[in-house]
Amino acid sequence: MNDRYLWDRSGDPDPHVRQLEQTLGALRHQGVPLDYTRLPAAGPARPPRRWRRWRLVLALSAPALVVLAAGVWWRVSLRTPPPAVAAAAAAAPWVAVPLDGSVTAATPERGGQGTLLTGQSFETGAASRARLSAPGVGVLDVGPSTRLRVLVVRPGEYRLALERGSLHAHVWAAPGVFAVDTPSATALDLGCSYTLDVDARGNGRLRVTLGWVGLGRDRVESLVPRDAVCALTPAGPAIPHFEDAPAALVDALATMGAAPDATLPPLQLERALRAARPRDAFTLWHLMRRTRGEAAERVYARLAALAPPPAGMTLARVLARDQDALDAWWETFGLGNAALFTKWGARAGL
Repeated sequence: MNDRYLWDRSGDPDPHVRQLEQTLGALRHQGVPLDYTRLPAAGPARPPRRWRRWRLVLALSAPALVVLAAGVWWRVSLRTPPPAVAAAAAAAPWVAVPLDGSVTAATPERGGQGTLLTGQSFETGAASRARLSAPGVGVLDVGPSTRLRVLVVRPGEYRLALERGSLHAHVWAAPGVFAVDTPSATALDLGCSYTLDVDARGNGRLRVTLGWVGLGRDRVESLVPRDAVCALTPAGPAIPHFEDAPAALVDALATMGAAPDATLPPLQLERALRAARPRDAFTLWHLMRRTRGEAAERVYARLAALAPPPAGMTLARVLARDQDALDAWWETFGLGNAALFTKWGARAGL
């Protein structure tokens, strides 16, 4: 074959090339538009008869196959749970890592790390800091001169005793899982971050930076939301208030104390009620629960003016300490679900 045939068709073509040209020639451009009227009508292709029969069988048997597969998975899962589920069934212990200085008890020398088990204690020096962590629970930054004791480590319940000192907690466990006992009260985490400090006599302070915390001891309860603080006293938790609360309200609460039967003198009570803002409704809610008689009626009236009570709320229900009614009023503040503390507080023995 002359090679130039492929360029300008000069010379004799190769027989194979000629055959290829004849085969493809029927497909060359004709120079006229296509006649679409001669095309076959479009429509869904009908599957072969045999495939249609199998498709019907599969459609009828699909639900049975799903049920069968679910049953097999269920039986297998009962015998061999997935690794993640098996790991979650065992509670992870606290792991302590020194940050500054040295610590004693269950933790080795600086730079190492130790595991804290139930019943073990943990203590930092006067110039020491440390970090405790537990997977699925949270991280605790422990301040100087702090003594902690591990009370409970088990699935769904982690409990420490802060005998003295300070800690800053970042908790991501479910509400009610993590709690800290102090000489004043038990701090029950309800999904939050907070700072807690206390001395050996029970005086201290709780400050919440995210979420909220429930404090409880005997018949005294305090629900502390974000940006609020609550004093701790040997008698139990005081009435919480926001950090920016009016001075007249804060000063009055400081003189009241935390005993269940504590009262405010009429003049101080009047000053506190006048100073309260709508934002301070949750503080008056606590005050109303701890007062009696005419004082409770005055607090009720002021609270109702700042945060109207829900339907069905009456002074009689408040004076009778109707928990459902009090919880319903709390819910109107938008600060958290009070029923969480009622539920988990009962479990924690508060």
